[in-house]
Order: sequence, then structure tokens, then C-alpha cells
Amino acid sequence: MAQGLCLTPQQTAQFRKAEVLAWTGKAGSARYDPWEPMHPPRTLDYIVAANGPFATIQSAVDQAIRAGARPDGAPYVISISEGYYTGPVYIPSSAPPMALIGAGRDVTTLAAGIDAQMSGDQYRARFGAQFDQAVPGTRAIFERIAARETLTTCNTGVLRIEADNVSVSGLTIENLYACDRASVAPKGAEPDAQGRFAQGQHQAVALHIAGADRVHLHALHLRSFQDTLYVQSPLPFSSARTCVEDCIIEGDVDFIFGQATAYFDRCTLMTRGERGAMSWVVAPSTNINTRYGFVFHDCDFTHDGAETGRNGTSFLGRQWFEGVRATPYGPLPHNYACHIGAVSQAQDSSGTISRATLEAVGKAVVIGSRIGAHIDAQNPWDDWGTAGGPRYRPAQASGSDFLHNLAAWLDREGLEYAHIDPSDIWLGIAP
Repeated sequence: MAQGLCLTPQQTAQFRKAEVLAWTGKAGSARYDPWEPMHPPRTLDYIVAANGPFATIQSAVDQAIRAGARPDGAPYVISISEGYYTGPVYIPSSAPPMALIGAGRDVTTLAAGIDAQMSGDQYRARFGAQFDQAVPGTRAIFERIAARETLTTCNTGVLRIEADNVSVSGLTIENLYACDRASVAPKGAEPDAQGRFAQGQHQAVALHIAGADRVHLHALHLRSFQDTLYVQSPLPFSSARTCVEDCIIEGDVDFIFGQATAYFDRCTLMTRGERGAMSWVVAPSTNINTRYGFVFHDCDFTHDGAETGRNGTSFLGRQWFEGVRATPYGPLPHNYACHIGAVSQAQDSSGTISRATLEAVGKAVVIGSRIGAHIDAQNPWDDWGTAGGPRYRPAQASGSDFLHNLAAWLDREGLEYAHIDPSDIWLGIAP
């Protein structure tokens, strides 16, 4: 394990909000595109209410899509009255700029129960009627998800944002899945009194930024267990930007994860200990050539108070070794070989790793924040997997760690990473 860098004031200055949010696009050749997230005007275009002109959030979103983009690029403002609304809600890539403004996260909720192992048929049966009158772009997302044999993580979002220039505020967004699918729990595992399993694959996303750029999240409460907030890059070897302000985000396993750049300002990141899972707040899989991953400024890392995981048994995060099947990091199993290849795959005595997987190194920095006693103070950043296992990677705090750990292997495989700055910060904590 590695403690991660303790940043100097000079290093900390590299992670100013304006600088982090100014870069987007292809990893290694990102374009400078300054972006200052702004709160939308209070003039309203559509009102969502139980007895109003739009009874569902999706119907108001679809109406904005029908209206088309405004000549001046101004967002459509959708006001969501207090109440309980059923998801999922999709904002397709064809949508114009828009702002969803709830009446307040304490009184306005968007919720649905969706998990990665749900079948497409189950998804269609549960949610299909909600999309009967949807616009083509929205309907296409639903049909794509419902056609799958099983959904997988990236299709479980209660709110899915594919369009650029979207802001969302004043809502609670909750994935109601209760980690109770026995088929994905380890053999012999026993559920707790509420039917929840502490181990297994229980991915259930509340909010999914699905490749969108310039997304502003404000005063939200996001809630799930595993994989609450997914900030996904548009394409491999690229990134986009999300700004998260004054939000509460709850979960246990890797509950903020993804490849994109995200700046968190004045947020509360609450670890849920109630089901007894081993917990990591973040799991970034930032590409090695992307300037910034996740930056947390003036945030509170707290715990829900459940007895499990209260004292040093949770972690700030681990670097998501995305797609790994065979690792080049030692110690390797006896007579086992890993080589670079077109895809990541494993066989009995050998495997290959793709460039996309190898370069999904993960970057996260915590600045001026309060970290609770539930986080392991000696080793806040955890390894990915178990040493000696086929998917293992140690926590790597900087470019230097990558170059040192893989020096001999990179040479044998003929891979050149001389452009990587050894001092490039991948993991760090600053007062």
C-alpha cells in the first residue's frame, strides 16, 4: 500500500478549480476550454408537478428536446415541484442545454431500483410504459438498455446524462436497489436482517454522467450503496468535465468512480457502513495522459455511524484498474506471463493487457478537507486487488511509481513512456 503524496503548497496550486475545469478532450492533447459553471436563470420554461402540465421529469425533458436548441444557447429551465418521482430519466446527447431545478433535496426525490444484474426483460417490464410517448433520442436509450441480456453497471443510472451543458440541482436521486440479489453474492454468504449482502457485485448507479461535458451538479443528495456516482469519459483515451458543488453523496463500495475529470467543492462524502461492506469512497480510472481526475476541495469525508467500518477500516479510494484480466505488476503467480495485447484477457498460464487498461491509472487529490476516523489514516489509498492475484496493482501516487514498478516489464514489451513526468501527481492529500 501507499500513503499517497502529501502535497506542498506549490503542488496544491496546480489543482485550482479554474485550472482543473479548463481542460477537455483527447488524453495527452487536451484542448484549453475555460469553463466557469454558472447557476441558470430563474425564469422557468417547464414546471413538473403531480397535477401540473408535466407530471414526470422525463416528459418535461422531452418537451425541451422537441423545442430544440435556442439561438443564444441559453438553457431550458425545468422546475421540479416537491414530491416523489419515479426514474429512470434520460437526457440524450441530442438534448439542448437544460437545467433541472428541484424544490430542494429534502422535499424532491427521483428514485428507482435498478442493478447491474437485472435482465433487459425485467427492465422493460418495470419501466417500459414510462417511455411509450418519449422522443426518439430518449426512446433509443431505453431500447438499447432493454435489449441487453443483463444491464451491466453502465446502464443502471436513475438519472442518465448524455448531453453537454446540463445542470441539476435541488434533488435527492436514489437508487433503491438493496444489495439483495443472492445470485451475485459469494457462495455461502448470508444476508443481514434486511436481506442485504456485504460482498458481491451489487453495482447500482444513482447518477450517471455518460460522456457529457460541462455538467454542473449543485445541492443534490445522491444515494446508493455500490457505484453511486459514475462520471464516464466520452470515449477511451478522452475526458470531459463535471463540477459538483454542495452535494451529499452516500455509498460504500467505489461510490464515486469513472474516467472523467470532476471537481468536488464543499461536498459531503458519506460512507454507509450499514451493510458491512469494505468501503472505498473513490475509484478513479483516469487515463495516464489526462491532466486531472477527481479533485476534492473543502469537503467532508464522513460515516453514517453504523458500527461496521467506523474506525480506520475504510479507505479514501483505490485506483480502478479498469478492464484488467491479467496484471503485469508483481509478484506474479509462478510461471505466469502477462503481455501487451489488443484486448485484456486471461488464460491458464498467461494473459494480455490492452493499452486502455494499462493506462487507466486513476488520479484523485483531496485538498483542505476533513477526513473522518473511519478512513485508514496510515494507508488512505488502497491497492487494487490482492498482491499475487491476477488483477493486482499497488496504489501508485505518482508517475514515478508507474515507471519504477513496471520498468523491466515495459522494456521487455517494447513500450515507451518517456513522456510521463515522474513528478506527475496521481494521488495526494493537502491541508
